[in-house]
Amino acid sequence: MSNIRCIIVDDEPKSREVLKSLLENFCEGVEVIGMAGDILQAVAEIKAKKPQLVFLDISLKEGDSFQILEHFQPIPFEMIFVTAYDEYSVRALTYAGIKCLFKPLDIDELQSAIDETKAKPGFAHLAYEMANGIIKSQFTRIPVATKEGLSFLPVSSILFVLAKDGKSEIYFENNHKMKSDRSLEEFSLLITSENFIQLGRDIIINKPQIISELTQPECLFFKDGSKLESDKKIVNELLRNLL
Repeated sequence: MSNIRCIIVDDEPKSREVLKSLLENFCEGVEVIGMAGDILQAVAEIKAKKPQLVFLDISLKEGDSFQILEHFQPIPFEMIFVTAYDEYSVRALTYAGIKCLFKPLDIDELQSAIDETKAKPGFAHLAYEMANGIIKSQFTRIPVATKEGLSFLPVSSILFVLAKDGKSEIYFENNHKMKSDRSLEEFSLLITSENFIQLGRDIIINKPQIISELTQPECLFFKDGSKLESDKKIVNELLRNLL
């Protein structure tokens, strides 16, 4: 099997050399074919050498790596992001399924990220479109894949989210439901609004969507007429907090 050809983008020379050394010494089947320290150099290297994988430091001195990706539509390579900080954008990238690694790099995590990225060829463009939409909306919209393509629904239109077999079911206004491969924990990283609270381990609720009345002690009622059955004590506690 041929090597996967990669380029490293980082504005710190030492960081580029460290990652190059880790890839060459610990990641079999990966060939470093170029490195870049800024946006223009990165775009030129990628266009000239056509890598299969690009390692992108999120924050660069002159901007960020998202500006590099704007030069490629669709994105013709897979990508792994690297950062020294717990940046806001990491939440969106992770939710979209794009691997993010933190400095100093862990060898096992690096190898695992490469293996996972290899297993999903052609995934990068859609994943980045998802992440970019979340970031540009400032986390007020959630990506939804439909037959017509990718659309973004307001987070405020969510009623509740349920954990389901390690994944999630997202319930929107007007009986619209979406299944997600993301766990409830992963989904919670996407929600920055204080309107959302988690009930136990299995439910996230959008408080403004709840009707603050108790007609059935084991049910939460929502403004669109929907209802959710839950534990009576949890329902009572939640409604008391809303009053």
